[in-house]
Amino acid sequence: MADNPVGTNAEVVAILELCRDIEMQGAELYHRFEAIFCDSPEISQLWKKTAHEEENHASQFVLAIKLRRHGLVQSAGIGQTTAETMLNRIKSHIAEVGRNKPGIADALRLAIELEEELSGYHLSTMALFQEESQKKLFEAMMKNDLDHVTALKNAYQALEAKRE
Repeated sequence: MADNPVGTNAEVVAILELCRDIEMQGAELYHRFEAIFCDSPEISQLWKKTAHEEENHASQFVLAIKLRRHGLVQSAGIGQTTAETMLNRIKSHIAEVGRNKPGIADALRLAIELEEELSGYHLSTMALFQEESQKKLFEAMMKNDLDHVTALKNAYQALEAKRE
């Protein structure tokens, strides 16, 4: 890998911090869904699990910020404007959920859409590490978390099957 990091330290850290915030806002949205659907234990538990996975992703960004300060994260693969746009989009969804509680199907569709878009924001796919072993560490940390999109899709399909 290159000896010199791409982007200034402050720029890369700012992007990593935005990505951390994206994950935390995603967790906030899912915790809200957990509360909204508390009368459906299976769905509520799915939201709780998904929220905790987003919090775990945020923790990985905190670690990446520390690594960046030591020069081990070379760059972020997205721009600050892109990250800010996604963060604002999630905040907008949270505000909308506060005004108008969605039904289960709508909440699941929204979460699936967000998760598919957010997959490009996961640290293992958007950061350039100084060494391949560091990237593999983050990939391993993410491996167990990536099933939540599948779990959301399965819950949506089961809900749709009940309607038919």
